Amino acid sequence: MIETRGREVPLSYVVTLFVGIALGFVLSRFGAFLTRYPVESALVAVLVAAVLVLAWACREMLHDLIRRRPAAAAPEPQPEPGPRLSPHRPPKVSGTEFR
Repeated sequence: MIETRGREVPLSYVVTLFVGIALGFVLSRFGAFLTRYPVESALVAVLVAAVLVLAWACREMLHDLIRRRPAAAAPEPQPEPGPRLSPHRPPKVSGTEFR
């Protein structure tokens, strides 16, 4: 039997589409203002980009925090034993050295 599946569109594609539509609208509406004040427009664009990057970083940090929280509530697993044949010498403990 042939399985029919819909094609999934990644969220980043949809966000890129909406950002492109918004930029097109802003340029068509305020194009004359942007050409009259190019330096101020560039500074505002950098400021908006910085705020978006900070918002994305906060979202990622909160996502990591939420993802780790249930793992902390789970019982702690037993530590795995170290390798049986260690490539280094064990540390010397005072009073037990052989001469």
